[in-house]
Amino acid sequence: MKRVFQAAVIIALIALAVSAVCLYRSQKNYTERTLFFVEPVSKAVVMEHRLIAEKNDLELNVELLIKDELLGPALLVRDSVFPSGTRLNHVLLRDGVLYADLSLEAMFPSAHSGLNFQDSIRILEKTVSFNFPEIKNIVVTIDGSIPN
Repeated sequence: MKRVFQAAVIIALIALAVSAVCLYRSQKNYTERTLFFVEPVSKAVVMEHRLIAEKNDLELNVELLIKDELLGPALLVRDSVFPSGTRLNHVLLRDGVLYADLSLEAMFPSAHSGLNFQDSIRILEKTVSFNFPEIKNIVVTIDGSIPN
């Protein structure tokens, strides 16, 4: 009877150790990033801090940041930089140059934000540059084409 109890305790401790290791490995690392949005009345650009998953790949981290920017602000009293429905089609980072391809919706700003396309791009560039200063240049395309 004593050996059965000892075996059960050993098995329980092993299961606990395995569970702890699995839990530790499955935890996501998050880092605080700064995104920029617009105040609707003053049209001032304001910061918003968010926890975004941190990956081991710079290109993937930039992609996650841009996708969060496209989701819009957490505070509903602020305006999004891009219209609702704008998607990030593709991100490519080569030699310090970021190529970000957005969907066509990005070209048609919403009436309430008061931003034109160029302002939206500048704010996106500010968000990326602020969080990733190692990126030296940003090229934004729309559905694979450079906008005029």
